[in-house]
Amino acid sequence: MFSTMKRYAIGASAVATGLFGLVASTFAAGEIINLPLTAVADLTGNASQIMSDVWVLVAVAIGIPMGFYIIRKVIALIPKH
Repeated sequence: MFSTMKRYAIGASAVATGLFGLVASTFAAGEIINLPLTAVADLTGNASQIMSDVWVLVAVAIGIPMGFYIIRKVIALIPKH
């Protein structure tokens, strides 16, 4: 029986081997892909737009629990009778 970590390692090595074989066969074909001059700018422009949209969700996901934590700590400072 293989442990869970060994199964993941075997699966990861199989995927890596498959991808390496795919890349090697692509380069062996001798085909060159020409990208437009604005390809990198287009990709980074979309990534920055996605990150600016996600920032609001991350701020809310962190801010709401932090707000409840701070309120709980402030209430704990009030002496009980």
